[in-house]
Amino acid sequence: MARTPSAMKYHRQSEKRRLVNRARKSTIRTFTKKAVAAAETGDIEAAAKYQKVVQGLVDRASKGSTLHKNTAARRKARLAKRINAARANQEAA
Repeated sequence: MARTPSAMKYHRQSEKRRLVNRARKSTIRTFTKKAVAAAETGDIEAAAKYQKVVQGLVDRASKGSTLHKNTAARRKARLAKRINAARANQEAA
């Protein structure tokens, strides 16, 4: 455990950052799941709306130190790929 005042302050700061980052990542995961679920049920408009929300959240998270830029790009690309695949399946059927 931290003993010096500066180490204790650093520990408090890192704990606050950890909680903020955790909340942001949780929100991103929640809206990603909603987007995928909407796309799989055939509600493409709702999926597109959720996709836009996820992209904004991911971009804001990558702007700080919550997500790395490449991780953010990968998450957005994978979500778009899943939604586009669901859209193609709906149009083919």
